[in-house]
Parts: sequence; C-alpha cells; structure tokens
Amino acid sequence: MSDNFIPGTVLLVDDAHEQSTKHATGKHTEIVLIPPPSDDPNDPLNWSPGRKKLHLVLLCVYTFFQNGLINFYGVAYDGLAPDLNTTFDGLNTGSAILFLFSGVGSTFWQPVAMKIGRRPVYIMGLLLALVGSIMGAVQTEWGVWVAFNVFWGVGCGPKEGLPQISLQDTYFAHQIGSKVGYWALSYSAGAFVIPLVAGYVYVELSWRWCFWMTAIGFAIMALVLFVGLEETLYPRTYDTPSCEGTSIDEDAKTPHTTTSSPIAMKTYRQTHPLHSWGANPHESWSNLFLRPFQLALFPPVLWAGIFTGVSICWWAAIFTTESQFFTSSPYNWSGQQVGLTNASALIGSLLGTLYAGNLSDWFVVFVARHNRGIREPEHRLSLLLATAILTSAGLVLYGVGVDVGLPWPVPVVGMGMMGFGFTASSIIGETYVLDSYRAVAAESLVLINIFRNLIGMAFVFAGQPWLIHSGIGPAYLQMMAMGLIAHLSVVPMMIWGKALRAMTAGRYLRMVEERGMPREFA
Repeated sequence: MSDNFIPGTVLLVDDAHEQSTKHATGKHTEIVLIPPPSDDPNDPLNWSPGRKKLHLVLLCVYTFFQNGLINFYGVAYDGLAPDLNTTFDGLNTGSAILFLFSGVGSTFWQPVAMKIGRRPVYIMGLLLALVGSIMGAVQTEWGVWVAFNVFWGVGCGPKEGLPQISLQDTYFAHQIGSKVGYWALSYSAGAFVIPLVAGYVYVELSWRWCFWMTAIGFAIMALVLFVGLEETLYPRTYDTPSCEGTSIDEDAKTPHTTTSSPIAMKTYRQTHPLHSWGANPHESWSNLFLRPFQLALFPPVLWAGIFTGVSICWWAAIFTTESQFFTSSPYNWSGQQVGLTNASALIGSLLGTLYAGNLSDWFVVFVARHNRGIREPEHRLSLLLATAILTSAGLVLYGVGVDVGLPWPVPVVGMGMMGFGFTASSIIGETYVLDSYRAVAAESLVLINIFRNLIGMAFVFAGQPWLIHSGIGPAYLQMMAMGLIAHLSVVPMMIWGKALRAMTAGRYLRMVEERGMPREFA
C-alpha cells in the first residue's frame, strides 16, 4: 500500500523545477510548497503576508499571556503557604495537578478544535481559566488551591499544541520551524516576563491580587481574540485542478491568483465565526479522540513525546524552586528580586528560539540542497548537540551554585542556559513530528502534550522530596545526568529515524485516507 512512500521524506528544493506541484515565487522559486495550496484566496495558505503575520502575532500574544499568567503566583509561594495552611510541597502538588489537567485539556480541546474550529476553543479555554483565577483570588484553603489548578489546567489546555496547528494551517513546511519558534518564545517569555511584574504585585499589594490580575488578563485576552483572531479551519477539498492557479510570493502583499472564475473573499463575519461546524465532515469524533493513542505506536512520535517531556522538566526546575532558593540564605531576596531573575531565562529562551526556529529552517533547506533536494525530518535533530551542552551546564550552575552559595550571577546565568535548552529542545522535538507526520500533526501534538504534562507532573510531584532526600546540589547533578541520557536518545533517532518512519507508512496512509486526503497532502 505504501510503495516507496516514507512519511516526512519530501522534495523540498527543486532547482530544476521538475515537480509539477506549486513552487514559491520571488526569491525562492526552487522551494516546493508543502502542502500544495488550493486556488481559493480564502485558503489560509493563500493569505497575504500581512494577514498571516497578524494571525501569528495574535497567537503569540495569546500564548505569552496564557502561559505567563498561570505562572503569576510562582513568586508568592512564601505568602501562599502559610495563608492556605500548607507547605511548599503542598503547593507543588497543586502545580503538578495543573500539569496533569493541561494534558487532559489538550486531549479534549484538540479534537473539538478539529470539528468546530480553532477560534471558539481558544476563547472557551480563556473563559474557563478566568473562572479559575477568580477561585484563586478568593481561596482560603488547600482544597480550593487544588480545584483552581484543575480549572486553570483545562482552561490552558488549548495553548498546549493548538497554536502549532493554527500555524500549520497558514504556513508551508519550509517556514514552519521559525513560526513554531516564535510560538515557543512566546510560551517561554510569558513564563519569565510576567513573573517580573508578579513580584511587584505580590510585594506592593498581595498574593490575592496576583490572581485578580490574571482574571483581568484572561478577560482582556478573550475579548481580543473574539474581535481579532480569524478562523483557520478550512474546508479543504484537495481538488486543485491545476498547478498554475495560485503562486505564493513571500515578498508580495497579496497572493497572485490566475483562476478563470475568481472566488469571492469572505466577509469579516465569515472569517470570525462563532464556530465552524461542518468544515471538517470527513472526521468522526471517535477517530479524533482515539487517533492520538494510536500514534503511540509510531516510534518518532513516542520519542518526541518523551524527549519534550523531559525538556519541560528544566522549566519546572526553575518555576518550582526559584522562590524557595532565592528567598533563603545566603541570598534572602524579596519577591521583586526573585521575579527579576527570570530575565536571564527569558534571554536564554530568546536565543533558543532563534537557534531552533530561524536557524533550523535555514539549516534544513541548506542540508536538503546537498541531499539532492530531499528533506529528512532527522536533519533538524543534529542541532540538539548545543542544547545537550548548555542544558547540562545550566543545571549545574543553577543547582550546585545555589547549594554551595556561589554569588548570584552563577545560578542566574544557569537559569539562562536552562531557558535556552528547554526552549530549543521543545521546538526541535515538536517540529520533528510536524515534519514527519504533517497530516496527523494535531493528534501527534495531543500525544506529545500528554507525555509532556505527565512527565512534568511527575517531576513537580517528585521535585521537593528529591531535593530533601538527595540535597540540592546532588539532585541537580542527577537531573543533569537525566538530561544527557535524554539527549543521547537523539543518536539512534538520527541513525534509524527514517527506517522507523518507513515502518509506519502503511498505518499513516490509512489515517490519511480516513481524512479524505490524497497522498500528496500527506
């Protein structure tokens, strides 16, 4: 059934223009457009560059605030614990539940978004998170702390994978790495920039105002998306009659259309619907909910889930310990000062985004040119060498530096290295799956997020006992070993990844057929 087809192995650079499929125009006419766009100007793949950028900016702003606001209380642990009559360990239990239900939320929201559209899912998630914030602001006991984390987890589920799908709706394969990189930067930046403000809110007002501020932020963000975010769930028919219909000029203001009977552009109300029920009639609810678990039998998806899950632990290793480490001796900092340390992780995340996004897109095209124009998803994985080195060094500088009481620049620089590591690792791991199994990317990301959140939850649960049992310095050396082992798993993927993808070709094509999609779109 699968012939010589291998998922993810595609002709990306076609200098001789031997392929009849559509190519980019302007500076990059040798780039094959994957997937091929339709002849409809309403197709998100055919949107003008400005329209695509606005959509990208809104998704990044959403992710920035969503991920930042749920980290707003991290600097207030020392105030929350006594007021809720609990301990740091008890608070971390709530944070672990947040991880768990973020994965549950992602598992629920992703199929819903494939049926009713991306827009309503983003907005409904924000409204649920708003309810959770109000619960957090008025909580007086640990039980409410747990309940509010459940609301936040489910409400924030859409940010775990759905933005990448929205970006895949609008960008081609040779562009997706940098765009996922911008999303990942927003994800990391939110987690580190927003707490800078949180420190001042906590000190000047109270920890309750940390939650009221998140409630206000979620409400504003829901309104912004309701007014400005366009729907990208497109009723693709895959019957492009010619290859000449639409060419995409990445430097032009609008796509060039040469169809004999132009299709009318949608109105504002049509591009900003309350829902898009009926746009994806080929997919059954059962397939959408069960397929992520079927993808657990695809080794590349399974590997990416475990690898990115381990990577997210280094974010949790900062978020759940910074208040404990820096408010204690020898630093004895205030909440404001603790919040400012996140600037280092932000800078690291920015550099990690440029490395794993823009640089990796350039690198993939460069390697494809020297591989007869063929792109293999494993080409990106070689870039993980840098994340292995910097993440390991960061864990040592942060954990051991705090343990032996080194001057504050040492652990703070370590936070920056960890920020680079988990941001770049997450981008490359997720983009590897997007490159490999484009047609089932949404379901693949659901599985990845399940692994990521389960591993993150387990890490947060185990973190405090781990530190108590082993000591801070030894625990972070053990984390470094765990990170190196995870990175060593990249080596067999680079060697046998293509063979593993070939083994899944038949099952993958059956999934593609279930979606009513021809092979060239797979």
